[in-house]
Amino acid sequence: MAYYDRLARRWHEITGYQGGSFKRHVLNDVLIEEMGPLAGRAILELGAGNGYFMPLALAGRANRAPARLVISDASATLLAIAERRFHLPGATYLQLDVRAPFPFEDASFDLILATMVFNEVSTGGLRRALLECRRVLRQEGLLLLTITHPQFVASLDRRRQLREDKDGILTMPAAGQLRLPIVPRRWHNYERLLTRAGFSWETRAIHANDKVLAEKPGLRPVKNRPIALLASCGPSASAV
Repeated sequence: MAYYDRLARRWHEITGYQGGSFKRHVLNDVLIEEMGPLAGRAILELGAGNGYFMPLALAGRANRAPARLVISDASATLLAIAERRFHLPGATYLQLDVRAPFPFEDASFDLILATMVFNEVSTGGLRRALLECRRVLRQEGLLLLTITHPQFVASLDRRRQLREDKDGILTMPAAGQLRLPIVPRRWHNYERLLTRAGFSWETRAIHANDKVLAEKPGLRPVKNRPIALLASCGPSASAV
């Protein structure tokens, strides 16, 4: 998304090598646990941002590398940072907008990782993205997605912290006074699109811990609300 080309370098400076406070202290470990073994698998990362995550996930996994790894983002500037700062030998770095057709054959991947990207695209874009994920995912594969939790987005809205930028894009507050795109929708809207794309899923609400709250005191008013929602999605039996 061109939006991130404008703030890519600043975003990298702020979030650095572990993605910022919430990801560093909570979400990264959750994702690595949910991904399971990576050796010999074909992996596609959507919305990789500055590319910090896959090197982190692969750390200490010598001789257990994936058979194929595609690291993608819609922002050419972020992707260049990813390839320069977090380069993984053998990985393909690809500019890819999740709203467009994926340049891969059917059933190409065992694991698709989409972290905090689907909450930024329109409903039409999300519909196309999920259909493409289902098309390129193998029958026993896993789509692992995270979104900003709808309850957290609703709390930001109630506190008047969502606002449109000069281009009419709705944004939410992020680290270092930056603002990121957000499309508010309830989880049942995601469920409807996942079902239509041929997925079944299990969900897990992710909360901030004490370390996050100490570093981000602005989250204390909503400390009992989940910050993110993780969905582990596989092809549904009815779609076989």
